[in-house]
Amino acid sequence: MYNAIVIGGRCAGAAVGAHLARRGLRVLVVDRSRFPSDVLSTHFVWPHGASYLNRLGILDQVRAVTPAHTDVTVVNDGIALRGSIPEELLRNQFRLLHDDDSGITTEYFSVRRNVLDKLLVDNAVAAGVEFREGYTVKELLRDDDGTVIGIKGRDGTVEHAQVVIGADGRNSFVARALGIEKFDERPRCTYAYWSYFSGIPDADAQIHRRGRLGMAMASTNHGQTMVLTWGPSEWAAEFRADVEGNFHRALGLISEEAAVTVAGAVREERFYGTLDQAAYLRQLHGPGWVLVGDAESFKDQCTALGITHALRDAELAAEAVGRWLGGETDRDTAMAGYAAKRRSQTAAAYYDYVCTLAEMKPLRHDELQLFAILRGNQAEIDRFIATHVDVAPVSEFFDPSNVFLLNDTAKESSRDHSVFADFEATYREHQRNPFARVEAEATR
Repeated sequence: MYNAIVIGGRCAGAAVGAHLARRGLRVLVVDRSRFPSDVLSTHFVWPHGASYLNRLGILDQVRAVTPAHTDVTVVNDGIALRGSIPEELLRNQFRLLHDDDSGITTEYFSVRRNVLDKLLVDNAVAAGVEFREGYTVKELLRDDDGTVIGIKGRDGTVEHAQVVIGADGRNSFVARALGIEKFDERPRCTYAYWSYFSGIPDADAQIHRRGRLGMAMASTNHGQTMVLTWGPSEWAAEFRADVEGNFHRALGLISEEAAVTVAGAVREERFYGTLDQAAYLRQLHGPGWVLVGDAESFKDQCTALGITHALRDAELAAEAVGRWLGGETDRDTAMAGYAAKRRSQTAAAYYDYVCTLAEMKPLRHDELQLFAILRGNQAEIDRFIATHVDVAPVSEFFDPSNVFLLNDTAKESSRDHSVFADFEATYREHQRNPFARVEAEATR
């Protein structure tokens, strides 16, 4: 009998398995895929995600094959802010969540999943995890009270455990088998298309937003750069009518400089895309089961936090399950602690923040004014970036008193930017779907 069976062996699953095995528990991790293999992902890892990889012991292996950086440039309607996430804010977050700030790094990177997931699996096996790839779970086993007690594979094998952890993604088999419904669903989201280009020099990541469109560029493995564009889901059908043409058109509308850079590069792979990024939450745990990663909650890709949050949740879940199975506390107390950290007011505020961003509404005048005010204030730029990626609380940075204080200290800074010259006309233009217009013109 295993202490824990983990269904799903990628970011969340391999990580939670490794953490539990290092506590001396007997852990089985199963996954229907074989490794190394790729999976649809924008694969960005922010500094807190890199810190979790460091705590797992594989950061140096990722660094050895993936460019790492600390500064990032965020551009909103031409207002550029360049900064990094302050180490002290990272330490504060880890102390709050784990009472431990060891392994902190301010580096980030964009690591392909066929690279990262294999490193995580090998790390879990080295920690003592029994790993079965190419293994499909057919059934969850339950006792007379409904408590989950194990799994049955498609190959007929039966395994028992004290807890089964679902780390099997958005279409979680565990959630479906247990009838765990989604709640607080947010259907408005982005579409996203991306590919990989050679011939672009390694550089800091850049994230652009103009009107209702966004794009990002980040150096990744194999000497390539991942280039991503996105927009509101209601424009997806028109964008798909000509993915390559509209991809380059979107780049030109967002950043002429980026468009020229990509036009001079060589695309090395096909375009990848995702249309359904509707956010949701699910119940975190129940009798004999726990959910982690996308199985438990999902948010739009617009802040690129999927991997980072999966690694965070894996460590939090392992801490709770480990205390319970290790006899430090009872199950209900341990899992209540896990739920309290995962469903805190801070977590709820950030969920709202991402879901609002994912609607891709044109930025309001006051929002642009805030970004203009930040220019020249490096400490606040860094704090904004940390807030944007869930290192600092959203409620603190966007608190009206803080915004008022920033505005009071830089009253003139927003008046010298062209975005304010004809704001109303520009705002109206941003509401129009540029891909629908191109399609209409092409059929004349």
